[in-house]
Amino acid sequence: MIFTLSLLVATAFCALAQEVEMTTYTYTHKDDVALCMDVYRVASAEEQPCLIYIFGGAFLAGSRAEEEVIEVYDYFARRGWTVVAIDYRLGLLPLLEEPDARRSLLDFRAMLLDAIRMATEDLLDATAFVVTNAKQLNINPNQIVTLGSSAGAIAACQAEWAICNSRPEAAVLPPSFNYAGVISMAGAICAPSRRLQWAKEACPMMLFHGNADRNVPYDRQSLFGVSLFGSEAIAESLQERGWSYWFYDADNMDHNLSWRPMYFLREEIERFAERMVFGSERLQIRQIVSDLSLPECDHDFGLRDYIEANFAPGKPHGVDAATY
Repeated sequence: MIFTLSLLVATAFCALAQEVEMTTYTYTHKDDVALCMDVYRVASAEEQPCLIYIFGGAFLAGSRAEEEVIEVYDYFARRGWTVVAIDYRLGLLPLLEEPDARRSLLDFRAMLLDAIRMATEDLLDATAFVVTNAKQLNINPNQIVTLGSSAGAIAACQAEWAICNSRPEAAVLPPSFNYAGVISMAGAICAPSRRLQWAKEACPMMLFHGNADRNVPYDRQSLFGVSLFGSEAIAESLQERGWSYWFYDADNMDHNLSWRPMYFLREEIERFAERMVFGSERLQIRQIVSDLSLPECDHDFGLRDYIEANFAPGKPHGVDAATY
């Protein structure tokens, strides 16, 4: 059944007065650890669209069950979504567990790439679980949207890029599958090139990013043969191909846009879903926002800035700062 906008509104209206139920599932085991998902929903006779949430935390912290985010799950569940909050492996945990170990930038690069790979694989596995069990979960498998914060947003964007380029990690999903949409709050795509390549059309993407973000590159940052393509670079690649996107481009905003949208910009998120996901409108929107209360600040960051911002000032968790 096609989940139309009118049906979404009607379902949301009925759901506002109902209790949100949560059920936990183990979706896979990796590295001797059970990876789980919490499914939030209200009772419905109709298939629901699915919103998969991927938490942030620099690939070394965070949880699917953070208390302050549960209110977000409740909000969207009451508006007709089945919300799925997932675990994923934290590939940079060794930076905390062995803070005194000295690592070169090449070592750090290898760890970062591995952390992105693990998070992306886990998201794709969680998506495959949802697709396989869509009937039991009462989810429309053609209307699965990801919502990622920071590291989680990187995983969300990376998973979409993997699907569109038929990467091996995407083979857990049916060949015809794609997300109905991606909502990225300060995310990026990691790729071994200077330009972002796509083999087939990406789903509609909503990109939130501030140009003063020192944690995740706003545009593009090179790291020894690979690039992190931030929201500006992603939007540019979608623009030149004539594909749909909505870029909330905030001047002088820092990494706060990795979490603010799901609390304070819900109307924009819902309009994106209504128009580009459920309404199938093919649009390219660049929403430039200048908060005049924010001071003018630096927008030009290098590799050292990003490492220090994520892994503490000065000498970041065992990464050798001398060679930045």
